[in-house]
Amino acid sequence: MNIIVGFILLFLAAEALLTLAQYFIRKGKKHPVLHIVLIVVKLLCAVAFAVLVLAGPVQLRKAQPFLMAAYVALFADAVADLVISIVCAARKKDPSFAGYKVVSLLCGAAFLAFGILNMEIVTPKNHEYTSEKLTAEHTLVFLADLHVGSAQPFSVTEKTVESVKAQAPDFVVLGGDITDDYTTKAEMEATFRLFGTIGCPVYYVYGNHDRQGHAEYANGRQYTEEEMEQAMADNGIIVLKDTFAQIAPDLLLLGREDISEGERRADAATLSNPDRDCYLIVADHQPTEFKTQALTLGTDLQLSGHTHAGQLFPLKWLYALIGGYVYGDYQEGDAVMNVSAGACGWRMPLRTDARCNIEVIRLMPQS
Repeated sequence: MNIIVGFILLFLAAEALLTLAQYFIRKGKKHPVLHIVLIVVKLLCAVAFAVLVLAGPVQLRKAQPFLMAAYVALFADAVADLVISIVCAARKKDPSFAGYKVVSLLCGAAFLAFGILNMEIVTPKNHEYTSEKLTAEHTLVFLADLHVGSAQPFSVTEKTVESVKAQAPDFVVLGGDITDDYTTKAEMEATFRLFGTIGCPVYYVYGNHDRQGHAEYANGRQYTEEEMEQAMADNGIIVLKDTFAQIAPDLLLLGREDISEGERRADAATLSNPDRDCYLIVADHQPTEFKTQALTLGTDLQLSGHTHAGQLFPLKWLYALIGGYVYGDYQEGDAVMNVSAGACGWRMPLRTDARCNIEVIRLMPQS
């Protein structure tokens, strides 16, 4: 709750600065072209701030909460400006500054409420894939980007694990960034204790945040990689780093080391698929090497996360426009990749695009 209150205060501060910046412009002659220019500039700035929050350099970590609050203020203000301009044009009346600010604050409050609630609703999303390689049915849950301690109360994590249990999976794959630079050691240990209670095999692949590689820009390192892996081992969670696991006679799982690890990640060409007759699932946190792995390894299904489906509107559409793998299913030959929206988001309790998901996957023999 404290992080939500703090975020609301940051939003109000951003609104105050935005109001001050526009006050003298709006007190002058109200020209329609000026309104259009202001709306476009605010929307572009909102998108720029969203990109800086989710894809900006790590040196901006301290400023990111305010940048996200400014994103909300700018986006809401642009929408309010557009609504007021249309209404006043229809009534042939100049907009009042006070009226515009009331509408702006109402838009901001609605946008904030939606984003905060959307971050705390985690829903199962069902998928079904068939293959001639499969001789039996299998159910698994893929869960990525939980970012414990970053953007959700821990009570939401507990509900998410209960939701995983309710799917009665044969096995679970944790697809990286389950923990985060902002996760405390106690939160990390509590999280793996929860996943240890699921009652089926749980496999883990690393993401780019789990090892707290940029903790100096957050709250400082809270645990070591060895302590993290010990916590997983204590709860029966199997870590896969460029290693295969035989799930069933007809089903093989390859867990990739994260691409951010550089030389610690094996080249796909050096990994030898031990059984090409088995259905191969590749769990890889970042979806960037889907095409390469599909050709080299004979992937049947790749499971990835990392993108959060953009998290902040309209980044999902922006990333798709520039040709990235963002969200949903992608096909490469006979291989399919599912990119999850993730079970949480990152940095602040705000998600203004796709809902948080766990992926419930049913693998079926092809009839």
